[in-house]
Amino acid sequence: QPTSLKKIYWLEWLIVIASAPDIDHIFQSLRPTVNYQTIRITHSFALSLLLPLGTILVLALLGCKGHSLITRTQQVILAGLSHLAFDLLTGVNSLPLLWPLSTATFKLSFGLLPSAGSFNLSNYYFYRNSLIEMGVLVPLVFIAFLMNYDKTINSYSKLRIGGLLLISLCFMIWAFSLNR
Repeated sequence: QPTSLKKIYWLEWLIVIASAPDIDHIFQSLRPTVNYQTIRITHSFALSLLLPLGTILVLALLGCKGHSLITRTQQVILAGLSHLAFDLLTGVNSLPLLWPLSTATFKLSFGLLPSAGSFNLSNYYFYRNSLIEMGVLVPLVFIAFLMNYDKTINSYSKLRIGGLLLISLCFMIWAFSLNR
């Protein structure tokens, strides 16, 4: 039981880390204006990796080492960078990825995910965009699961992975066709 509880707490912590860049919605001071442009400094590599690096330090101080530390380091770094990747894949917002070294912002000219819009339960676009995001991401999660746990790569496995990729691709095309 304690091991299961630790895994749950670890997953919850990874979710907190992945969500952390959006703290600038609560604290407007994390959105300074530079050259008449508001920049979201929490959406930079430096600040997105602050919590992950702190977590790695705490894990090391608590005695985590070897394969366990390597695995957790990879997980926490990916969680920290996932928010930036998903925000870039919407193709809507410019991100100051290199802040504090530079105030230049970066944005993709296309989107493979819809933008979140406003969280409003009576908003049609909230549901449509959630469906598209799930259509893109859930098949990819299943593919990762299959590749990790199903070590036998046979023609049936390849067919399942191909089908899941096709589903994800269809939703990406739908997202790509949305107005930005």
